[in-house]
Amino acid sequence: MLRLRVRRSVALAVLLAGSTARAEDPHDLFGVGKKPAKRADCSEPGSFGCPWQDDAFARQPFALSTWLPAAYLRRLPVADANHDAVAHYALGASRDDAGLSFAGATGLENRWSLDGAPIQSIRTGGAESRIPLTFLAGITVTAGGFAARDRTSTGGMIDATLVKGGDTHDVDATVWGTLYDDTRRRPFARQLFFLRRLVVDSEPAITASVVARGPLARALGGKLWYAAGVAPSLSPTKFTWTTARLIDADRNGTPDGLPGPPVTQTVLVTDETTRDYVVPAMLRTGLDRGPHALELTLYGQRTHSTRFLANATQQAGGLDRDDTVLDGIATYRATYARTRLVAQAAWHRSVHRERAHDDAAASLPQRLTAYIPSMVPDEPGLVELCRGSGAADTIEACAVPLGYFASGGAGPLLDLVGDRPTVTADVTHVASARHTVFAGATLEDARLATRARYTGGYQLRSLGETFFNAEQRYFHGECGDTPELPCNYASSSELTYRTRYAAAYLEDTWAPQKDLRVDGGLRWELMWVGPRLHFSNQLAPRGGIAWDPLGGGRSRAWASYGRSYVALPAGLGPTVIRRDPTVTDTTITLGPGPDDSARGRSVDHGPSYSVAEDISPMTQDELTAGIEVGLARTFRVTAWVQARWLRYGIETTGRGFDNPGREAGLPARRASELVAVEVATDPAGAFTLRAGYLAGKTLGNYLGPFDPRTGPILYDGLQFNGTGDDILTSGNEMGRLPTDVGHRLYVEADRRGTVGPVQLSVSTRLTLASGRPRNVFGDTDIGVIALLPRGGAGRGAMLSQANVRVAARWQGFDVTLDVFNAFDRGQATAVDELYTDAETRAIEGGGYEDLLWAKTTTGKEIGRRPAFGFPTGLQIPVSAVLGVHRSF
Repeated sequence: MLRLRVRRSVALAVLLAGSTARAEDPHDLFGVGKKPAKRADCSEPGSFGCPWQDDAFARQPFALSTWLPAAYLRRLPVADANHDAVAHYALGASRDDAGLSFAGATGLENRWSLDGAPIQSIRTGGAESRIPLTFLAGITVTAGGFAARDRTSTGGMIDATLVKGGDTHDVDATVWGTLYDDTRRRPFARQLFFLRRLVVDSEPAITASVVARGPLARALGGKLWYAAGVAPSLSPTKFTWTTARLIDADRNGTPDGLPGPPVTQTVLVTDETTRDYVVPAMLRTGLDRGPHALELTLYGQRTHSTRFLANATQQAGGLDRDDTVLDGIATYRATYARTRLVAQAAWHRSVHRERAHDDAAASLPQRLTAYIPSMVPDEPGLVELCRGSGAADTIEACAVPLGYFASGGAGPLLDLVGDRPTVTADVTHVASARHTVFAGATLEDARLATRARYTGGYQLRSLGETFFNAEQRYFHGECGDTPELPCNYASSSELTYRTRYAAAYLEDTWAPQKDLRVDGGLRWELMWVGPRLHFSNQLAPRGGIAWDPLGGGRSRAWASYGRSYVALPAGLGPTVIRRDPTVTDTTITLGPGPDDSARGRSVDHGPSYSVAEDISPMTQDELTAGIEVGLARTFRVTAWVQARWLRYGIETTGRGFDNPGREAGLPARRASELVAVEVATDPAGAFTLRAGYLAGKTLGNYLGPFDPRTGPILYDGLQFNGTGDDILTSGNEMGRLPTDVGHRLYVEADRRGTVGPVQLSVSTRLTLASGRPRNVFGDTDIGVIALLPRGGAGRGAMLSQANVRVAARWQGFDVTLDVFNAFDRGQATAVDELYTDAETRAIEGGGYEDLLWAKTTTGKEIGRRPAFGFPTGLQIPVSAVLGVHRSF
């Protein structure tokens, strides 16, 4: 198969490819010796380099907000990216494993919107509607400095703005082809043995985008317009399984190589290629009539993907997932000289379906075994390889030392259907020359319907073919506690979770003079999850002051304060409403006789955690201060500081769903401090430069809805669930959290010029960031504890990446070549942080060297897990994307 390998010399050549000057004017390409243009001023509203806006309807002047025009983003090496993949280009944003991170918040604490309508996941709160850049006019990313009118959470706000139709008909068509280098092979601990290992490689992919827009007709005394687009993408993926068995050549009853790396023999290599796809589509129409504007938007995306398990037969390990997302938005705007009204109704719907990849697995129960069974109907050759001729008969040649081996059916399947209607109204009124009043309200009512089931009706777990077997099923109604009593088995379990969000605000901006504004407001919010978790009176005061010290709109200096509350997703339902009821029937066989077997039953009715009656909402306070100066259509310099303090974290505890530390132990805390600086030149110029630096720290003991070790936990983690006071009061739980940004530097540059009849451009995005803080955990008898203070194992290696684009325009065609990770950096982005599973306690205030002397509660050495410190994530390898674009 074709693979791409890019050497450093090639990457350097790409960087220099656009440096050839036009033959007749070598100064043109680099802008040397040109006469200065006539100086521009800030008389035109919204001009680049003019941070102060006199428009009363504009955004508050103390927002930490970045406008990323799609036209600018598409000049950078972004290929066929969606908006969620480039939103972190904004100042103040970084990324964690869940998405965008702002000031210590996780990627599941943001508010995502499309033209003001919420589009984040109903289940998790993460990005769900992913809009292609070709559909967009731009992205507004707000990292802080929120006003009362802002519908935010404890992270940031990302609002995507779709394109509109203009006075002429335009068609924009682009095709991209992508080549990937081989996926990096993650190293494993030397002492570990895996019967099967799975490698996933991305095959050459293709994406196309067509966007059309323009006028429709004159209607109702106004102008009717349209915009439509589709951007299908096909991404084949190759899965390769390698099966190996242990060897005992000296027949001593011990696998060769132990206690070092075990000696293995590869006996089977199989592969399968799947075809994943995503098809986003947009259809818009609108009517502009004087001060009135009506917009109707329908956005949808259809996604298909396949997941495989490693330690399984191909039949049992395959799972197909289909996702459909629809957003319907109706927006009415009325803008008069002193008043503006915006009314919006939106509906976000998401449907997630799972099914067995292999049709033969759809009707079979999945069998999870701690061994290779004597019969594997879906892969009989495996039994021969493990137990037949050639396999060692003195040891278990195909041992399953970790977890289970899956065969038979595909196992657990989950279907989700989510709906979230939203209604919003906002009014802005210029009451006088000095006062502008803002008021508004919003209501969301989200429902998430879940359907969980097993292929074949149940799932089997077995520790031995004739020793221990457990069958797990769902049930409805009554189920007896013993096998002799009846139980109403069910093929599936269906539950519905509901959340409600409502808000109203009142805000006033006072302008005692033209270059000074004082803003203050109060926002009331209601956040309900199910019938018991009700936060009904969340009051969020927000305000700030802004000043134009240079005058003429050339600067702004500001300070702001604001309080915000977390937006809770419906995925919290299993924790505070109800879980799926399951029953497990067990059989233990100790001998061949009829009396040597024992049957048992374990019934889980699916109860949720109790919710503390006086639980407080998750609250965050923020302070910001900064300054921004610029020169109209020339450059802009921005610098600001930001501090956040999270109070009253919410989490499952030993006493139910509560504010940790309210009755015992340490409270849940998270505090962040950041400094951000950015220098940018006018993106409309022939040469564009944008460089930013972010430095900060995030300290605390509270992870929020996402744990990098386990994924989305949605406030149901293990850190406050310990059974003893040692875990609840240990000072080691406080320290640098995974979202601690450290230092982050980025440089974007774009240069355009002409060589003969060909217009050339070269652009790049260079990033350098601190590695994630590293921890040392222990999975002990009292829970998962921090053996050392959080972040006490230092930081991961610095992460650097260079993305480069070379583009040429000729005869109306644009040809681009984007190279990602051009120098093929391959640092670990995350490592295994579980040091031991012994019964031990935290080393209060200890250092890494103290682990050598650590003991268990019985005085023995704690031992170190072989996998500790091994990478669990690596930088993506080099890839290249060739694009062809044409506008009509």
